[in-house]
Amino acid sequence: MAQTRSTTTVTDPLRILKADHREVEQLLGRLADSDEGDERRRLIEEVRTKLTLHMELEEQMVYPLVVERVGAEDEEEAEIEHGLAREGLAKLEELADKPGFGAAVAMLQAGIEHHVDEEEKELMPSLKDAMERDEWKALGEQLAQAKEAAGQPAPTTTTRRSSKRKKKAA
Repeated sequence: MAQTRSTTTVTDPLRILKADHREVEQLLGRLADSDEGDERRRLIEEVRTKLTLHMELEEQMVYPLVVERVGAEDEEEAEIEHGLAREGLAKLEELADKPGFGAAVAMLQAGIEHHVDEEEKELMPSLKDAMERDEWKALGEQLAQAKEAAGQPAPTTTTRRSSKRKKKAA
């Protein structure tokens, strides 16, 4: 049976953010195992680029809604955690070829793990509950468009469909 595939951009905000989280976690794992040199510097730059865009999109598009719909304290905590992540990125760049690099990666990983856990299990589900379905989807579409406009692909999903349909028995 012949099948066709279609690719669709993910428009669920939580799925988009989770995809970013998994990508950064994977990159940080590779960075932790890296040796001094060009590959390490390339990985630091890739982590910085992806994580910075992710944080900027959250701060511009998600966190204002969190203040309105969930609470200012939750948004403030997330913003503080982003500040700590930026400090951690700066420390990675500073220590790229020096002793202490592994500790800097471990500290950034731990801070991001904490932030991601709260965001995925508490903050975003609370925001989703406080929004209408069409608002939630619109937020996802805005996030996907902004990622693509910044040169970073939005996550996609692939569906397979049969090109032959079963004929109904007459």
